[in-house]
Amino acid sequence: MWTLISVVAGPLQVARAVGECTASLCVLSASAANALYVHPGSLQVTGSILVNSTNSQAALVSGTTTVTAIGGTIGGPAAPAGFATSGGGSYNPAPTNQSAGTDPYAALAQCPAAAACPTTPATPYPSVNHIVSGTQTINPGVYTNITNLAGTLALNPGTYVVTGGMTVSGGKLTGTGVTIYLACPTYPTACAASTSGAFLTDQTGGKTTLSAPTTGAFTGFSVIADRNNTAAVTVSGNGSWLTGGGTVYTAAGKLTAASGGKASFTRAVVGTVETSGSNATQLSIIPTTGTLSITVPTTKALGSAAPSGTVSAALGTVTVTDQRGLATSTWTATVTATNFTTGGATTAETVTASNVSYWSGAATNSTGTVTVSPGQADAPAAQALSSARTAFSSTGNGNSSAAWNPTVVVTLPAAAVVGTYTGTVTHSVA
Repeated sequence: MWTLISVVAGPLQVARAVGECTASLCVLSASAANALYVHPGSLQVTGSILVNSTNSQAALVSGTTTVTAIGGTIGGPAAPAGFATSGGGSYNPAPTNQSAGTDPYAALAQCPAAAACPTTPATPYPSVNHIVSGTQTINPGVYTNITNLAGTLALNPGTYVVTGGMTVSGGKLTGTGVTIYLACPTYPTACAASTSGAFLTDQTGGKTTLSAPTTGAFTGFSVIADRNNTAAVTVSGNGSWLTGGGTVYTAAGKLTAASGGKASFTRAVVGTVETSGSNATQLSIIPTTGTLSITVPTTKALGSAAPSGTVSAALGTVTVTDQRGLATSTWTATVTATNFTTGGATTAETVTASNVSYWSGAATNSTGTVTVSPGQADAPAAQALSSARTAFSSTGNGNSSAAWNPTVVVTLPAAAVVGTYTGTVTHSVA
């Protein structure tokens, strides 16, 4: 009798919580009218836009402008009827009905608990007021207010907790590896529910250029607000620029661009979002290009059989995750196998790969705007792994994933000797 084991190895991947928002722009408010409000301005997102509000007018585009999701979708539970337009406004693509998504960062530890949070100085927290030309450099810490009205205020790497507000007006704010944390005057006590706490405003020709940390608890975050802080992150006025080289996360607050101000982040997870004043106003969400990855099952026992018999088993779920956010995205997953051997791998101790057949079956799950196709839809379509075979393929756009549970069938040669045979089935994606 033979016990055959298929050994499958591949890269690991962190699982995402079921139902969380995966869009580039997540608008979390569950009931606000005009939770997404463009009147007018430019709102352009690479990827998808999800608006959670169930209000009868959850979104409104007013004026001759278009809300655009490049390579993704626009929608929410109130779509399409609750996504209104007026004065020539439009959406591209057209909104579709979608389930609300949960906060993707709901488990993120916030200040002062997170390891990235500063512990000094103690109260009373100092303020910085840079009002002259030239450059002033400050260090991570807890501040009541940070203001820059002229010259350059440079932030050394780290987290800056602000309990009152942060204003850039006519000057420059720069920082590499920086996270701005918008707290409340009660800090280190968290904001009470529905409290307007610290804000971030770039106005009157101000220039804010930040890059997010690449390591630590706040990796990838440019701006984080206490989850109960309803204050806004705002850019306002022609010539004003707010560039956050990371994510802005303000679950109860508003992301606002007005009067010709321009802001750009790699992702936005916010309570509400608004652009106004003129079509020169611009809000852009452009994700950092992600990766194409595959996860595979661990070791699998296929069973036992006599010579000339067959053994087979489903291997477990194979998942391809495409986080590249491309407007045109395709991939093909390929499967190969080694010979299965026992003992000294002599001829009588070898089951060749030509005796190993594979069929993928239909997709068990898929996400995103894609069309996924099995390499072998059912058992009659099984193919021998004597050469590389297509396991699955996908065409579409934006971030997506596909999963399937393939079956391997091994036919034992009549001359096979007793033993435990092992081999490797390998999945790859490109």
